[in-house]
Amino acid sequence: MPGRSRRRYTAFLVSVAAERSRGNGASILVYAVMKPGPEEALEAVRARVDSRAALAIVGSLSARIAKALKLKPDEPHPV
Repeated sequence: MPGRSRRRYTAFLVSVAAERSRGNGASILVYAVMKPGPEEALEAVRARVDSRAALAIVGSLSARIAKALKLKPDEPHPV
């Protein structure tokens, strides 16, 4: 009996740049999120932040670091 195929998850780093109200530049926050692809990672973070914020994938984390941060699939975690 064949087993279910597992989806591979990658821990993506997503940068969120939000405009400050006083015009002093942008506030930047980085989230780590485990998703199968970069588009899904962007959508997971977009659901948590202001719709006007600029989002970008800025990297990924190793499995060892993702485990140390106790990342869970589909849960964005600020780093």
